[in-house]
Amino acid sequence: MDGKDSTLEAFVSTDSHTLLDQSLFSAISFNRSDLQKQSSGRISKKKFINAINYVHFAGGHIYAHVNQRKGGQDFLLRVYPEPCQGSDITCNYQEGSVFDSQGFSFRNLIIDDGRSILCMPVEVFEIEKTHFCAKISEQGFVFSERQSRRFLSLMVDARVKQGVYTAEGVLEDFSPYGFRIVLKEGDAHRFEPLKDLTIELCKEKKIIYSGKCRLVRVDGSKNSIVMSPYQDQQRVYKKRKYRNPRLNLVPTPKIVFSYPLNGKTVSYEIFDITQTGFSVSETADQSLLIPGLIIHGASLLFSGDFKLMCDIRVVYGLKQKNNAKYFGIAIIDMDMVTYNKFFDILSKASDVHANVSREINMEALWQFFFESGFIYPKKYESLSRYNEIFKKTYDSLYHDSPEVFANFTYQRNGVVFGHVSIIKAYERTWMIHHLAAKPMGRKRTGLFVLNHILNYFDGLYRMPSIGMDYMIFYFRPDNRFPDYFFGGFCRDLKNPQGCSMDQFAYYNFPLGSDCALPAGWEILEGSDKDVDELSEWYDKVSGGLMIKAFCLEKHSVESKSLEEAYSKAGLKRKYSLKKLVREGETRAFFLIDLSDLGVNLSDLLNSIKILVVDGEEMSREVLDRAVNSIGRIYGTETVPILVYPVACADTMKINYDKKYNLWTLSSQYGDDYSEHLKAKAKFRMTKFIIHYLKTKLLRNEH
Repeated sequence: MDGKDSTLEAFVSTDSHTLLDQSLFSAISFNRSDLQKQSSGRISKKKFINAINYVHFAGGHIYAHVNQRKGGQDFLLRVYPEPCQGSDITCNYQEGSVFDSQGFSFRNLIIDDGRSILCMPVEVFEIEKTHFCAKISEQGFVFSERQSRRFLSLMVDARVKQGVYTAEGVLEDFSPYGFRIVLKEGDAHRFEPLKDLTIELCKEKKIIYSGKCRLVRVDGSKNSIVMSPYQDQQRVYKKRKYRNPRLNLVPTPKIVFSYPLNGKTVSYEIFDITQTGFSVSETADQSLLIPGLIIHGASLLFSGDFKLMCDIRVVYGLKQKNNAKYFGIAIIDMDMVTYNKFFDILSKASDVHANVSREINMEALWQFFFESGFIYPKKYESLSRYNEIFKKTYDSLYHDSPEVFANFTYQRNGVVFGHVSIIKAYERTWMIHHLAAKPMGRKRTGLFVLNHILNYFDGLYRMPSIGMDYMIFYFRPDNRFPDYFFGGFCRDLKNPQGCSMDQFAYYNFPLGSDCALPAGWEILEGSDKDVDELSEWYDKVSGGLMIKAFCLEKHSVESKSLEEAYSKAGLKRKYSLKKLVREGETRAFFLIDLSDLGVNLSDLLNSIKILVVDGEEMSREVLDRAVNSIGRIYGTETVPILVYPVACADTMKINYDKKYNLWTLSSQYGDDYSEHLKAKAKFRMTKFIIHYLKTKLLRNEH
């Protein structure tokens, strides 16, 4: 280490003393008597020589302990050893330095490995201006063993705050129990020892550590401070009643990463793994992990050299028996493709029938949609003319769209028994759809599908790279299953800014040629100002999340990321906002969703959503003409229409086919929703088991 090294720091003075010309050679004043009080063992010549050779291999340095005959002051000289085979060793001074040994005697060679000091008496038999040669004794001493080794840092910036005072600096060296920060700006003496402060460490402009520390001491000579990070748990996710299942995979996976504070590659075996994190262990004296440490670009390694990249954070560290330390690690980011692969591995380990975004037999999937009743006769009547288009779209979705689409299936021997999929509907919003199941023997497949999708969702919304601010789900109000598991949460939460439901009237509109609006009416492009107006109206009507989830701000609508992601799979996805105006006053807004036919089987992402903000003087005729004008871009005979509020559709006497509830969840309430659903699923499963046992007992009686 540069300057005062790790373990030696307790035995050197705060000032450097010059032996000769300062530009040529410096030494560190050394408190030898304090060192001798802390001897913890002995070391053989053989082990010391091995340690010397390792230092040479690593390109490091050791220290020569010298004593000034006049005055008796002890000093440490930094020297560079040559390879050593026997008792004789050659040590070089710093390049460009010249040491005049007159008035000094050589006592020991000292190695600081960061955890302890190895001290070996020597007898010098040759002294030159650039080096010296010495004979090593048969036995030396080990001093001041640390809890953990200290390391030099590598280009790590620091921001330290105590109260209102903030200072910038760099991390000089560290251990899991201490950081030394040299300040670039600010005065170290302004920090008060033994008081808490907060620190943020950054590398290449990325945060790699944040947390509270206790200030241990201030070194005015170097304008530096030493602090000790707290080892308490740094909670990343909310503590919950229903924990995700912990798995121990065989073969054991590993986590491999470049340690952010010094750039060295480290590896740990993983246990108790879930979709949100895992555990590792290491010996306390070799510990590197610190609660609060953030690691970017870590590699999860599974059998067969299968590798997945992720960002992780050390959450807590617990000491165990036999000098072991147990660490909890949270996964804080993955991209969509990686997360699906990761969750598929975990799903397979717990249930062989579970599949996430795997290759799927499309014929088996279509057969399932019909057998389960998801595609019922009336729905198929409207779909049948587009069979080949639907097949082509689904091939692209299921095989070529990993960035915007994922599916979960429950299969046995290639036969599909349960299905649900998720698709990126808007710039920061994902939609759950196509939830369907059929019995697999006595197994209530729907509950198993739901349980797996809950665990899937539980990790998905936490990943910033996936961009899930909102989750949406359309369902019929009379569909008891989704109303129980989705609508129930909204009603129980009673916070429309956390979860909301809005109801639409849905019908298929046959497009015609009559698109001329009456005098005084016109259709205009929507702007951010119009979005504000729409939001203000919606807040009064509902107070929910729907408008936010549609991501209608100009920068969101015009963003190419969503369009490009679909385009990679040979699909299209656009959306825009228009308004229907009469004499300068906005009467309705039109959310124009464009996608390929069949992306959603009810074409909810290939539809016109009409938001009637002022129903006065709005007639069915005006609305139909506006839809005819806008609908020409679809190139179809009909276009799905969703009208909000439903009361306006009733007032205009629109003969709509059905109603849809649009359920919207803020990802900030993801933990609450996951807890709610797991409680509901557990209750429902218990009811099913009780019913099954009662039925079986009755059969046995008969």
